[in-house]
Amino acid sequence: MSKENNCINPKLHSNSKAKVPSHGTSLSKNITVIGYDYDEAIRQQAKTSDKKAFLAAFAALLGVINFGFVLEYVAPAIPQLMEDHMGPLRLDGNSSALFGSLALLGAFVGSFFGGYLVDNYGRQSTIILMSVPSSIGWIAIMYAQNMTALLLGRVLTGFSVGIASVSCSVYFAEIAPTTKRGMFGSFFQIGVTAGATIGAAIGMVVSWRYLAVAGQVIATIMAFCMMLMPETPRWLITNGFEQLASDTLRWLRGPNANINYELEEIKHIKNPENVGYSELFARGVRRQFIISMTLNALQQFTGINPVIFFCTYIFERAGFDNSDVVNLIAATSQLVASCIGYFLAGRFGRVRLLIIGSVVMTLSCFTFGLYFHLLANASVNPSWLALISVFVFFMAFNCVWGSLPYLVISEILPSRVRGKAVGICAGIGWTAGFLVSFGFLPLSNIITIQGTFWVISGFNFLGALFVFYFVPETKGKTFEEIELFFDREKVISHATEV
Repeated sequence: MSKENNCINPKLHSNSKAKVPSHGTSLSKNITVIGYDYDEAIRQQAKTSDKKAFLAAFAALLGVINFGFVLEYVAPAIPQLMEDHMGPLRLDGNSSALFGSLALLGAFVGSFFGGYLVDNYGRQSTIILMSVPSSIGWIAIMYAQNMTALLLGRVLTGFSVGIASVSCSVYFAEIAPTTKRGMFGSFFQIGVTAGATIGAAIGMVVSWRYLAVAGQVIATIMAFCMMLMPETPRWLITNGFEQLASDTLRWLRGPNANINYELEEIKHIKNPENVGYSELFARGVRRQFIISMTLNALQQFTGINPVIFFCTYIFERAGFDNSDVVNLIAATSQLVASCIGYFLAGRFGRVRLLIIGSVVMTLSCFTFGLYFHLLANASVNPSWLALISVFVFFMAFNCVWGSLPYLVISEILPSRVRGKAVGICAGIGWTAGFLVSFGFLPLSNIITIQGTFWVISGFNFLGALFVFYFVPETKGKTFEEIELFFDREKVISHATEV
């Protein structure tokens, strides 16, 4: 074996021994490979600066803010578009439902397209390109003279949301330091709820056309900011740009950081380009892919969309009669919960948080159903029970399930299939969201609203069981450690390189 293959840095340990780790252990501590000075890498972490990484994450955060703004847009816009004086633009009950739901259809298509783009053109470039359909969509809405233009605008802005759900989550995960990947992953839900809050606040003071202008401004600023940010080192190395990857990693970690350990780990798990979709079912990928698809579906089956749907009704029953204020209160409470989730993700493991979140949502959906049961059968209106249930549910979802599934998916999927797999998983998530949103009312007519919320409560409990039995803990582990954890053959190959 050549010296190049045996030496990763000048610090050689001739008595190094290779050990195959047991299930669930930290691979860096258990595999001793020539040149991997683990203790030195830990000491060097103190010299790492996160300022540039946070700057890059903030630029990508604007893409997720656009995500939240697109989804929120319909709440203040639909009441205005349903007024009698709107003429050919006037929405009725059916067209308003179509106007709101077409964004989900666009997101479904955009997620698959985004998966292709992030693999072939890079994570940063995809976030920039996302601004094109978003801008065209907002312009179509701004200058709409008929219903077709409105609906086209919703499809295109939704298309950009689908791309964002893939590209931004992968970008956050790949630029983050290993020890802070949970915090960076929480940026996704913070951005979504921040965009919703911005949309709700602006929607209180401007018309639907000027609200679309605000969406266009967000998309434009995001594109210009991302042009100043780097591509992720992992994509660069996978595509043969090793020197640029080294320079990028140096920029992200700071001038005094020792990037050799992280850079060589990335190179060691360097993956081939242009893998096909059949690779998703290959050994070392299939298990992660199934876990990822299930997590994305379970995220939608938590019932977040039906709870948001009934939120205005609950607040009105509690004495609030201004729908704009209700909308802003709901969006702001979710933003606060997302910020709390940012700090939780940095301190606790993903598995523990996901299980706790599922249990809390199980209980809150059960009490929410109990509220409707009492309202229908006991002739009482315990609005306090409804309010507590809604806010506890929002806290649990936005602290945990709003962002952590995206983070775990981006962590456990190998780099060579990450774009394609995340795109498919996001598409499955949007499909599940569509089914839950449109199936809620028909199911409520069959088994009552309370019965439907109790079914959702059961799905949340199933989510807790799934995470407990099938989702591995990824906190504190590098992407390379996680990939070796799932691929036992690669573990043996890695360990024998001495």
